[in-house]
Amino acid sequence: MRTRLRHGLAAALTVSALSLTAACGGGASDDAGKDKAADKPAAEQTSSAPAAKPATPLTAAQMKAAVLEVKDLPSGWKTTKHEETSTVYKVDKPACEPLAPMLGGDIADATKGATGDFAVGNNDSEIAEEVVTFEGDGAADYIKKLGSALDACPDFTAEAEGNKMKMAVKKITAPQGAEEALAFQLSLEVAPGMKIEPNLIVVRQGTGVMRFLHLADAATAKKDFDALAKLATDKFVKGAQS
Repeated sequence: MRTRLRHGLAAALTVSALSLTAACGGGASDDAGKDKAADKPAAEQTSSAPAAKPATPLTAAQMKAAVLEVKDLPSGWKTTKHEETSTVYKVDKPACEPLAPMLGGDIADATKGATGDFAVGNNDSEIAEEVVTFEGDGAADYIKKLGSALDACPDFTAEAEGNKMKMAVKKITAPQGAEEALAFQLSLEVAPGMKIEPNLIVVRQGTGVMRFLHLADAATAKKDFDALAKLATDKFVKGAQS
């Protein structure tokens, strides 16, 4: 089905907590040193353990480098444009809230970066990609929250702009290469007897997250998705590490 997702429907580094442990020496000769250290004001005491390095959000240049370009895709693909929209979704199950915005790419609490939209033919096959970044451990928290939603929501109903859509969710295999990856298919009933089934992958590398959506005819969708999602994942990881 030749359905423009963004127009028709919309208009997924863990920061490890480091334990800083002071080294303790043994023997009688160390006791005096310990006593002297204890007598020093806190400002004078030092620790040999390194401080935890804060997680730095991706730069705009990194996010741009992390998104596919038409030259990265097989022949036949072309760049497309879309109108920027911000759609508010209401879902019938609170646990499913992270899933409905996957259609439009709105990721809460993230700083938006570059996007890529591509199509083959007369929109017979479409790609929508977005890279965002988070402060601190926000990216890891987001992936965890999305993973919980996938486990809890095999189906739900979402409402946007007065229109209700029934959605079913099915996990699929994610390509390897990123620190974390979640892949799934959304089956959407946009009208009685009318469904579309985009495949998505949401991956994390450091403080960055990439959402990649592919919509195509059912006969070739999964095979094409596997190859295209791998391309997108590899470029995202490379860009995020640049």
